[in-house]
Amino acid sequence: MRKMIAGGLALLLLLLSGATTAFAAENMEETPSGIAYTELEGQLNEYIDLRKDTTSSVSVDYFNKAEDIASVIYGKANVAENIKADEETVYEWGSISKVLVWTSVMQLYEQGKIDLDEDVRNYLPDGFLSNLSYDEPVTMTHLMNHTAGFQETTWDVEVTDKKDIISLRDALLATAPPQIYKVSTTVSYSNWGAGLAAYIVECVSGMDYAEYVRQNIFEPLGMNQTSILPDCSDNEWVESRRDLTNAYYNVQGEYEDYGACRRYILLYPAGAATGTMSDLVRFAKAFLADSEDCPLFTKADTLDKMLSPTLYYDGTDTPRICHGLFSQEYGVRLIGHAGNTTGFSANLVLDRENRTGLVVMTNEVGETTYNYGLVSLIFGDCMAETEIAYDDLSGIYCNSRANYSKSFMKLYSMISGLLPVTKGETEGSYQAAMVGSITQISENACIMDDGNGLKTYLHIKRDSNGNVTALQHMTGMDFQKENTAVFAIKIIFFFLFVLSSFWTLIMLIVHGITLHKYKQTEVWKKKLYQLLAELFIVLASILIYWLILPPLMGGSLTKTQVVIKCVLIILCTFMEIVMLLFGWFGVKNTENIKNNLRQKIGLTVTKVSGILLIANVLYWRFYQFWGC
Repeated sequence: MRKMIAGGLALLLLLLSGATTAFAAENMEETPSGIAYTELEGQLNEYIDLRKDTTSSVSVDYFNKAEDIASVIYGKANVAENIKADEETVYEWGSISKVLVWTSVMQLYEQGKIDLDEDVRNYLPDGFLSNLSYDEPVTMTHLMNHTAGFQETTWDVEVTDKKDIISLRDALLATAPPQIYKVSTTVSYSNWGAGLAAYIVECVSGMDYAEYVRQNIFEPLGMNQTSILPDCSDNEWVESRRDLTNAYYNVQGEYEDYGACRRYILLYPAGAATGTMSDLVRFAKAFLADSEDCPLFTKADTLDKMLSPTLYYDGTDTPRICHGLFSQEYGVRLIGHAGNTTGFSANLVLDRENRTGLVVMTNEVGETTYNYGLVSLIFGDCMAETEIAYDDLSGIYCNSRANYSKSFMKLYSMISGLLPVTKGETEGSYQAAMVGSITQISENACIMDDGNGLKTYLHIKRDSNGNVTALQHMTGMDFQKENTAVFAIKIIFFFLFVLSSFWTLIMLIVHGITLHKYKQTEVWKKKLYQLLAELFIVLASILIYWLILPPLMGGSLTKTQVVIKCVLIILCTFMEIVMLLFGWFGVKNTENIKNNLRQKIGLTVTKVSGILLIANVLYWRFYQFWGC
């Protein structure tokens, strides 16, 4: 009997032990990619160690709603001064700052002061929103979804002197872009639209936006080491720490020290927040809280609403945007926002299902190895399906954000923001020029991989006939497929414009060298006028191309530069017309030239060159610098 009891107890203990082990295994704390929490910090250090030669500094924190799970800070905030990055190093948030805007909007929505589906003109001063091209109202939801239709602003939105900082209202009026898409038709990421939403917060709350954020977000969360104004003047501690951090370009062997890199963003709510990693983590943790316990809202359902989808990928139930936060497809579905400034980059992602999050901050411009590579490391990559019916994705795509279909910037749509896609060696694989590879992973999706950590989910949009019309990017833009033939004609037209300018330069040199031959002849004055006209065109062309460069390199133009550019082009066009009408590019009254086949050809080419210059000016409508 005792043996039976002992045997039964042993069996019971064995069963209980097995159940406990199974329970522990099922609930073992690990990342979605399968890294045990106890090993994660070591994994992060190994990841960094492999890339330390191309790392200036990086701060990483993986956390749940209550505590930090793994945190690593590596590198130097200032290499020249040998200042190591630490808990007090401040980084610029970049576009993560927009999450402060959307949080402020949801707070005012909760109070019944903002209707997300109301025409935003009802919240703005009369006549403020004068840049609309369509009758459909623009709502706050459109601003959150980046579907209000605004073209990217072409005016300078950053200054390098504090004295040039202006109010948010004046910055919005000074940089207002035209509306080029009907609302809800195209996702086109808009800094200006986010700035407009922040100004609506000012108008509705009656408070300066920076002060509103300080009182309603920073103070409740204890974020004492973060500023929001472009010069950090709203937080003396941050202002003093900011000058200790330098910015760097440090990618694949190319290295440059940008110094303190102080550029002041006029549309500051869209990208000027600056602070420590711990403060950004405090902000992120608020979105992992239980709905009824979120310190940012007073009603239990407001947080759930903010994190719910407001936009889906076309024809699917896959979320794309959640009230300003981007839904992201990795090993699990994430939501968050990344940010870049002239010298910093950062990323904030949230896994609401597992109640964890990741913050990455670096003092490197355009950094992807950590900002996105660590997302893949911790949350896993989006898995490919099997037995896919592959599409033909090859062709020319134009970034909706770089589509300047109005104003003097119209030309740049054809020479920037392009994504040429060609077929790869295997079915479903492609190469995207200057971007990386694209691989179709399902019937409706593909992954773009830059080879440096950035793996981007793209949704395949088709028309009613099943033809691919766009690749929809997970961070707020559509790559719209171009008609290849029409696109080729436009590109050829543009390059003929460039060649025409170079031909004029060649003729200037030739005519300058040969001008002395015509001294003491009746054509000498005509030749001199011709030479002066050519000199003017060449100098004006040089200035025009110089003014073209900032937008092509990711910069912008001041209104003064645009006016100068338009005046120069108009004068160039006028000079070309005059020379063509009066025959200043040829001396027709000399038998010598009539009988010289080479000079006849030169005369013809030069005239054609002038005609092309005029035609291009008219086609691209450079003169419409006011955006009509």
